[in-house]
Amino acid sequence: MKRVLLLLLAGVLSVGLAACGGGFAGYDPETTAQALLDSGAFEDALDTLDEESACMVYGLDPEQVEDCVVYASITAGAEEIAVLRMTDEDAAKAALEALKGRVEDQIAALKDYQPEEVGKLDGAILDRQGTTVLLAVPASHDLAQAALDALR
Repeated sequence: MKRVLLLLLAGVLSVGLAACGGGFAGYDPETTAQALLDSGAFEDALDTLDEESACMVYGLDPEQVEDCVVYASITAGAEEIAVLRMTDEDAAKAALEALKGRVEDQIAALKDYQPEEVGKLDGAILDRQGTTVLLAVPASHDLAQAALDALR
């Protein structure tokens, strides 16, 4: 009886601890973009894109974007940061596909014009967590990934 009670208590505690952990809820656009900027992972000068411009660049429906922070290279290089909070998970899935398409388009556009930038695109970080989507095209993949890992 004591053993059964202990096993039951251990099960309740493990379920409770799992619920408290909750996992990673997603990327906050402002916090995530700033952490990436501060990471030292980017060499190019980056400037912000407003939401309307970002939607045009990525082919997104502005009605499905709740919040976004986007930085792009001012030198026409590959480096880029996009952190998007979408209206729902379906919109986030579609946004992730659009960001993947952006990387492919950039590879095609830069392979002859700026071939040294293609390596950055090959190391692009693409992720979706719930209704949030991330694209980071850093000069240093490791520094950017460490910044993202620190946010979890």
